[in-house]
Amino acid sequence: MTEVIYMRVNIFYFFFIPWILATLLFRKKNKMILYKITPFATVIATILCIWGDRHHFWVLKPVLKKNQYLTTMPLNLGLYPVFSSIMVYLIRKTKESASSWVLVFTCFTTILEFMMKWMGRAAYGNDWNLNKTFISYFIPYYLIHKYSQWFL
Repeated sequence: MTEVIYMRVNIFYFFFIPWILATLLFRKKNKMILYKITPFATVIATILCIWGDRHHFWVLKPVLKKNQYLTTMPLNLGLYPVFSSIMVYLIRKTKESASSWVLVFTCFTTILEFMMKWMGRAAYGNDWNLNKTFISYFIPYYLIHKYSQWFL
């Protein structure tokens, strides 16, 4: 029963809330950023989460006996693509450097994951730590920034 509650919480906070935010932010203008960045960010996030799950680097509650990667799907389809789209939007609309925004979003996402770990909703294994988490967010955000330069 608690697995169902944990999964519903994941879906609400990591899928619905980010997409409500994205809908409000991109409702009139800049929809192309959302349309072009979301698929790429989703693919990168899914590949990274399946890789981490396969090597037992992290576990997000609920803990499933099979298909543990399903617990990260709300993140892969919601939070990560929306954050990536907002990052690209801010890179294009502000005078701050792209590397500054990549760093800000990397730090923010790492802090969110640290909070999940601190609350007991996530756990690390096989020598995974917060430094590796930072790198695992930095590289995808950087790739998404480069992708946006090439295809937007």
